[in-house]
Amino acid sequence: EETKTEQDGIDQVDIDITQRPSIASVVDEIIQRHKRIDILVFAATTKPKDFYLPFTECSLEGWQAVTRVEMDGLFLVAQEVGKVMENNRGGNMIFISSIYGVVGNDQRIYTGSNLQEVHGTGSAETSAKQLFSHAAYAAVKGSVISLTRFLAAYWGDKNIRVNCISPGGVHHEGENETFLEKYAQKVPLGRKAKAHEISASVVFLASDEASYVTGQNIIVDGGWTSW
Repeated sequence: EETKTEQDGIDQVDIDITQRPSIASVVDEIIQRHKRIDILVFAATTKPKDFYLPFTECSLEGWQAVTRVEMDGLFLVAQEVGKVMENNRGGNMIFISSIYGVVGNDQRIYTGSNLQEVHGTGSAETSAKQLFSHAAYAAVKGSVISLTRFLAAYWGDKNIRVNCISPGGVHHEGENETFLEKYAQKVPLGRKAKAHEISASVVFLASDEASYVTGQNIIVDGGWTSW
């Protein structure tokens, strides 16, 4: 079921990005209301109940839940919006990846963290164990970067720019000091990102100031990947 709210010139529509009919319906509605789609920002994630378990204990169902949303969802959304942008002979796509699509996870920073509580994921079983970041997350974020490059080359002659952003960790309310301190030790700037520091990069890529930028992965991580 789709619901929509409208406030201050912003339309909000619920969509199931794992189902092509749901995506196509929303795209059609946007075209009816606004005649075109100039910019797509794809930012989606999901965490199955076993997200923080060791790799060898993660279920195939959990793996598929992540890939279904973040890989299949991006594939479907890019296809449906891409048709519109092809017809318009121009457009701009921005995908959100992660530093974990660029480098391997440092699992040590999760020792003593309360992330399963912050994100409402897990159970007494996960709470009693060392937490681990899920392999599926790294796999899909790497795929986002690769698909960015593929589509930038594929759509270059259609004047459609495709880029992605790989943020480092963004501060969430409720994260405990144990995790924040371990994370900060990994970052030259010594802290997690604030949300506006990531969105500013989205604004840049969406603007005409980035009119000659395509196929790029912009890493916004406070220096995490620099050492």
